[in-house]
Amino acid sequence: MDEKPEINNVIAMMSFAAVVSTGGFSSAAKALGYSKAAVSRQIARLEASLGVKLLDRTTRAVSLTPAGREMYSRCARIVDEVNEANTIVTSMTSHPRGELKVNAPVVSSLFDLTKIIPNFLQAYPDVRLFVNLSDSRADLLKGRFDVAFWMGEPYDTNIDVVRLRDYPMVLVGSQSYLAKRGRPSIASDLKDHTCIMETHLSRMGEWKLSGDVTVAINRGPLTSNSVRMAREATLEGLGISYLPSFLVEEDVAAGRLEILLPDLVTEQIPLYLMFPKGNYTLAKVRAFVDFFTKEIRGATEPVGNRGIGLAAVG
Repeated sequence: MDEKPEINNVIAMMSFAAVVSTGGFSSAAKALGYSKAAVSRQIARLEASLGVKLLDRTTRAVSLTPAGREMYSRCARIVDEVNEANTIVTSMTSHPRGELKVNAPVVSSLFDLTKIIPNFLQAYPDVRLFVNLSDSRADLLKGRFDVAFWMGEPYDTNIDVVRLRDYPMVLVGSQSYLAKRGRPSIASDLKDHTCIMETHLSRMGEWKLSGDVTVAINRGPLTSNSVRMAREATLEGLGISYLPSFLVEEDVAAGRLEILLPDLVTEQIPLYLMFPKGNYTLAKVRAFVDFFTKEIRGATEPVGNRGIGLAAVG
């Protein structure tokens, strides 16, 4: 059977090392925050456990026995390891450093993520970013990612979230499609049109156009969880899509796509930063969340509303 280390012996070893390094029981007690009697008991317990005498005590000084010298060389290493561990953990919560793994939607360049990241890295040179672009749900609880951007409502109640901003949704169709099929004039007209389904932001078979208007739609030739793919199919004239406005604003400005039922559609899709509960205490996560909150949310909110506001999903 494997022997298990006695935790009391570890504490006693650290007390022993403190007595040797500081030169006495009183100074060791002060350094450790214990009473002199407590330190003395720890040393006596350690000597009894080992069956050897480690210290020679006189009224004026404390000296090491041969066994004590051998023991001290090893106990000093234990103290060094503990101090190093404390330093590392403290630095994790006080200074942003180390690798930060981030998941973001493929279309993240359209809300300026690719422009903001270089600025973040310049501000925090001790942080190394690993950025994965994917429209899939990031598993934040198994440690693969530290932080994730997400468009739409959060999908896990065991995480903390920060709502960065909301983006208006729009119905769009290409000129070639509209020339063949016409333009819907009311929400119910959509059932007579070919609709391109995007399942990340909308439920299958329906589009929520506003707080009180949800319409059933017919599934068209393409169903995908990618807004980029839905946009491309719409540009090719395959049907009408329901997408975030920032994704298609250049297409609309250039006349490639037309916004439909603009007075009816008022729904907005939220952009969140998500991270496991408790991770905001880590300096690298806190720095990232605060920086992107200021950059993305701050540009559209009054100064009094800026800053971080953690809200557990529930």
